[in-house]
Amino acid sequence: MRRWVIMTAGLLIWAAHFLGLYLLSSAADVWSSADAPSARGGGWAFSFLCLALLAVIVTFLLRRPARDDPGRWERCVALAGALVAAVGIVWQTAPLGF
Repeated sequence: MRRWVIMTAGLLIWAAHFLGLYLLSSAADVWSSADAPSARGGGWAFSFLCLALLAVIVTFLLRRPARDDPGRWERCVALAGALVAAVGIVWQTAPLGF
């Protein structure tokens, strides 16, 4: 089970980011406006937190020795998932604007 969590860690963070950003936007829409600076700032902060967590995972993966072929394959899958997740997080954050 631990191996699957490592391989899908980036994608799980991306899913959590999607859900968190959706909840932040919905809450901001109820309380004030989704375009309010505080709502956008909260979305940006949450996105940077998720990207930082992805960076920690990638650093962990790159420092972890791959002793055998399955370990290398799992690391490649995990790194590819983290890359896809990073692109997804940036893509989902883009509508917040500057």
